[in-house]
Amino acid sequence: MLHFSCDSCGLPLDDRRYVVRLEIFPAFDPENLTEADLDVDHLQEVAEELNEMEMTGAELEDCSTKEFRFDLCPRCHARYQKDPLGREAIRRLNFSEN
Repeated sequence: MLHFSCDSCGLPLDDRRYVVRLEIFPAFDPENLTEADLDVDHLQEVAEELNEMEMTGAELEDCSTKEFRFDLCPRCHARYQKDPLGREAIRRLNFSEN
């Protein structure tokens, strides 16, 4: 039998659990393409970019899709549903003025 625990608070989960799935990928808006974009020699542009990266030591941007899956207890699910990006938690931080 499988046993689950909340990925947020660590409590063991019974039959009442919630699954959060996240998918992160680069955005691409094909509506912004123009005729001029289609006329460009993209192979030459790629070669120039790679050459520049070799000279400067820059690294390729990670454009792969990332997928995450989290199991949450009812309490953490309610908290996540109210503030999925954790913005409220950041606002509550009080730093002293030392």
